[in-house]
Amino acid sequence: MAGNGPKKNDVVRFRAHREYVARKDEANNALMGLLAGAQLSTHFLQLTHGSDMLLPNIFPNVDHIKRFNLTSEVATAILSSADSHLGMMAVPYVLSLHEDYLRTCTALLEKDGLCTAREASANLVALHGTIEAATRGSFTPDFITYINTLRLMRNDVIHNGGVVRQVLVDHLATWTSALTSGWVGLAHRDPTPLQVGDQIQFGHGEMVAVLAVTKRLDRETNVMLQSALTRSTWAAMVIDEVVERNPHIVRTDRGKALRLAEGIARYDYPRLALTQSELQSELSRR
Repeated sequence: MAGNGPKKNDVVRFRAHREYVARKDEANNALMGLLAGAQLSTHFLQLTHGSDMLLPNIFPNVDHIKRFNLTSEVATAILSSADSHLGMMAVPYVLSLHEDYLRTCTALLEKDGLCTAREASANLVALHGTIEAATRGSFTPDFITYINTLRLMRNDVIHNGGVVRQVLVDHLATWTSALTSGWVGLAHRDPTPLQVGDQIQFGHGEMVAVLAVTKRLDRETNVMLQSALTRSTWAAMVIDEVVERNPHIVRTDRGKALRLAEGIARYDYPRLALTQSELQSELSRR
């Protein structure tokens, strides 16, 4: 797998980026919490193994337990395989968050005249190429291969009941041994043996992989935006944040508004080194 990519401090933390990272962190914590909770439950239910009583009778005060009207042994078997069911839901969800973030970024590129409205609103399959063309940058090829693999697997899960189709098999046939090794290092499972008609299995490993792959591409997108967008566009984002925090400050106290803008720029936009004159120029337009 190629390099380590941009670090946390290499990105500009504009508002939409911060909100996106927060949503992904929340999803990650929820998913891992559900996985851990399922495993904790399996250990706890071992105390009741051998009983013919159903769970609602053993734990009547647990919310929604009546929908899990099973014996301890059956419930334990289901909870032990919870990661596969969570994976089927989690991977498409994380990909949808990534796609939404990319569209936020292409909207900024469209605003600066670097791509068309149609390109900016494309689906995931085209968005990375649009960003590369608009910014004249490039993503790490291995991670584009991985995101395309995850996208094709997601498509088969959503549109074909989780059964592998030929397009995924053909894509996996292009993988090199280095790509396979890098993927296995993330997911701990090799997808290249999949054949048409096989059932796709998403589990903890694929959840880790989709979070890692999208994180890398998110950061690379952010870095490409930094040099592609105009300085005035970045300054406008800072002033927008000033206005959002205090809608009246621009009219009532421009000096305070400028100081607030400088603070935001230093804290969340330090990679750009926006100057006082750039922020003042944008402030004067409000």
